[in-house]
Amino acid sequence: MRANSSMCGTKHMPVSVTRFGMVVAGIFLLPWLALIALGGYWLWQHGWIYQGMGILSANFALVYGLLHWRSRTAQPVFVRPFAIQPNANWSDKAQSAWRELEPLAKRWQTETDLLTDTGKALKLTNEVLMLVARHFHADSKYPLLEFPLPYLLKLIVLVCDDIQHEVLDKIPGSHAVRVGDLLRAKQAVDTLHNLKSAFTIGNWLFNWSGAALAQARGVLFSKGLNTVTTELSQRLVSAYINKLGYYAIQLYSGQLSLDDIVPTERLSAASTADIAESLARGQSMEPLRFLVLGQVSSGKSSLINALFGEIKSAAGFLPVTSDMTPYVLEREGLQQAIIIDSAGYGGLTPGTASGALKREWASADVMLMVCNAAQAARAVDAQQLDAVRHYFQQDCPNQTLPVIIAVATHIDRLRPVREWQPPYQIQQPDNAKARSIRQACLAIAEDLSLSPDCIVPVCLAPEKTAYNIEDGLLPLIHEHLNAAQRVRYLRCLRQQQAESYWRHWRKQALNAGQLILDGVDGKVKR
Repeated sequence: MRANSSMCGTKHMPVSVTRFGMVVAGIFLLPWLALIALGGYWLWQHGWIYQGMGILSANFALVYGLLHWRSRTAQPVFVRPFAIQPNANWSDKAQSAWRELEPLAKRWQTETDLLTDTGKALKLTNEVLMLVARHFHADSKYPLLEFPLPYLLKLIVLVCDDIQHEVLDKIPGSHAVRVGDLLRAKQAVDTLHNLKSAFTIGNWLFNWSGAALAQARGVLFSKGLNTVTTELSQRLVSAYINKLGYYAIQLYSGQLSLDDIVPTERLSAASTADIAESLARGQSMEPLRFLVLGQVSSGKSSLINALFGEIKSAAGFLPVTSDMTPYVLEREGLQQAIIIDSAGYGGLTPGTASGALKREWASADVMLMVCNAAQAARAVDAQQLDAVRHYFQQDCPNQTLPVIIAVATHIDRLRPVREWQPPYQIQQPDNAKARSIRQACLAIAEDLSLSPDCIVPVCLAPEKTAYNIEDGLLPLIHEHLNAAQRVRYLRCLRQQQAESYWRHWRKQALNAGQLILDGVDGKVKR
């Protein structure tokens, strides 16, 4: 019997609690319901019931529309996104790693408690670092550890310096407020919160209507505050992922340098030798390097002469350029550049051709591939560019492929051969000669796997005025100047890192030798 009575008691207990809650809710809601009923009666008495219902419906529709728009739009209302852009000087592989961070950031943006959950923060940090490390060291068993210790310390210094500037620039009074002040402010806020709780209880006892209005305002304010907090958390999570990924790419891609110097502000060894050979003086910054490639009699030497406006390279039908010949070019709108005239294919000896060309490939910022538009045999040119692309993919993964521009020469020999009345509208050809030139450019673009926008038709015949150098080739070079400067930056960075690598080895060896000598001297004196 006792067991049955206890069971009955447990069944009826939730019902009584539920009824008590309903009674309490009714006590608080009854005044508001009565107020609504009295207000509706007053509007009906004065004949304003329809106008009141219309205004009320319009308000409901407006609020619903705003909430619906807010739920569908992707634009932030309260907090602007933090703009963190990739480094413009990164290699293509580093740019690819940056793009892989985007889906990761979208997936973690929903974790609004990330900033307060240490476990989730550590998990996110590990996931970002592992993603970047595997991108650059996929074959390593421990990709996270693929970095020298001094570079990690250098990265920590850069991160701290970045955070210092962000705090000083973005947080007013951060240079004057002490950490102890923040702790005392938090204690004061907690005290005020306790006093507010006591005041709220008294307000409900003696002024329930005012307390209800205050509670309603508090609910609306908390809703808005939650919206702002959610958006702010999403922006901070995205900024954290992008910033962490940025520095991880800097570390694992070898973008960092132990020396505090901009790589392009000092001459590379190759440029120093070339400028000395060309009798140039007073050069203080690394120039852009142009490598001219092409078959025998394609017009390479004529192109170099046209760029300088004077005879710099011997032109003819025999491969007279047996080695790499540098020329220093200075033109208006183009900083000092080095033009490297290479031998026509077959001009270099078989034993040195591959090594000499590869060294120039690695030190070139722009490659000018000279092709005879009147000659369909371009398999050798295609093989040359394929070898260049393969070389940068396999041997120079942390550098960027140079800007490649194909120069279509001998366009005056295209059909109709006897016609030559420049200029010609290549984009929208209006005669037979212009159509032949356009078809030749499209064929070169297809054979060399280049964009048609990177093909420039020129005429360099000695008996004719040079055509489309000033109006075609040089403007196209200026369009690709930013890309060429990016290639130059990475090229100088790799050389500076190589020089720094061996310089530190020498310095450490000397220090170690000095320590050994000091130890031997100490033992001898004893």
